[in-house]
Amino acid sequence: MPNVLIVAYYFPPLGGGGTQRTLKFVRYLPEFGWKPHLLTVRDSHHLMHDDSLLQEVPEDLAITRTPAILPARFFRKALGHRAGMPRSGNTRSRRLLAGVKNLFFTCAFIPDEHVGWLPFAVRAGKRVVQQNKIDVIYSSGPPNTAHVIAQRLSHHTGLPWAADLRDLWDQYPESYNPWNLRWRTKLDDDLEKKVLRQAQQIIVVSDEMRQHLLKKISGLAPESVHVITNGFDPADFEKTLATPRSDRFTLVHSGTLFPWRSIQPFLFVMQRLGAKMPLRLKLLGVIPQADRRAIQDSGLSQHIEVFEYLPYRESLRHLVEADVLLLLIGNLPHAANMLTSKLFDYIGAQRPILALGPPGMARTLIEHENLGFVFAEDDTAAIAATLQNWIAQKANGGIAFDARPHTKYQRQQLTAALAKILAACLSDA
Repeated sequence: MPNVLIVAYYFPPLGGGGTQRTLKFVRYLPEFGWKPHLLTVRDSHHLMHDDSLLQEVPEDLAITRTPAILPARFFRKALGHRAGMPRSGNTRSRRLLAGVKNLFFTCAFIPDEHVGWLPFAVRAGKRVVQQNKIDVIYSSGPPNTAHVIAQRLSHHTGLPWAADLRDLWDQYPESYNPWNLRWRTKLDDDLEKKVLRQAQQIIVVSDEMRQHLLKKISGLAPESVHVITNGFDPADFEKTLATPRSDRFTLVHSGTLFPWRSIQPFLFVMQRLGAKMPLRLKLLGVIPQADRRAIQDSGLSQHIEVFEYLPYRESLRHLVEADVLLLLIGNLPHAANMLTSKLFDYIGAQRPILALGPPGMARTLIEHENLGFVFAEDDTAAIAATLQNWIAQKANGGIAFDARPHTKYQRQQLTAALAKILAACLSDA
């Protein structure tokens, strides 16, 4: 059985969508003839824990955890790591600290804030390769540092390498180039091209991302750039102990909210429906202060329940118990072409989806697979009418929805695709 070294920062006990992708790959790769060896960071470097995920890690998985120097953690704690955390302290001091943070992110954190993991991971990775007869290297990013680590290991060892981009390299310039400086933009672009051109195979999560890379990076062979979408694992839902649905119509939104992906457009819909509507909205995840204030000012607090970060299995329970799942796509230029991992959890929950956002990949998938409805976030009247129809259906016995298994998005099938790409790496070596 060939051996693959998997370089991934996000892995249990860290939670989140990136963790799920790697966790499921290492779980199912042995079924397709590959033995994974994981290279990640120590538990102490995780800021968002989900200890329940440790139960999903295969007992026989070889894991190497390394130290990392991560000064960005200081800034996140000092300025409020989570978007919904109360922030206190002198405003002038906070502005000064924020300026220092932006200086570090611009000038020192290249390619990103996890660059302090690189020297430790490269050293440990060389040792893992030597001791375990590794055949192929695979990296999962973000962070982009994981791809730089894999590229260096590939260069030092001569092993083929597959890079898995869950997000585009340049997808969040506001984080790593907060002042939008031209030299930093050019540096990031040059580094991206230099690193990814050395990968034997590249994986992205959508066709649009594939087209973007082929257009941006000259010299990439189209046959070496593959699409493996995010997905869901039916086994996770089989283990979810859902309770009977409430008599009250319940919508659930899962995931972190941001200024560019806000609950406020949906509050206008709820206000249109009226304060006496039989509707409850559950928000699972971190909520910015601006959205919290908007909820308070809307007069709808009695209809809205807020849950901070939940263990993955518990969040799935809320999805299964919902009548309808709310997807907020957001208004950033790239938001419309993001297929977030939570969308696939929604598919696995087999509940209708109400999505708000511009045309793009999410809208196309939802409409093509008949998963629900997508509206522009300012189309308040149409959204309210759709909700009223669903509420009436629930009152008359149940919401009409064609629940299907959608096997092509199941983690086992997606891992089979990864195994073929890893085999192609061996053929190219």
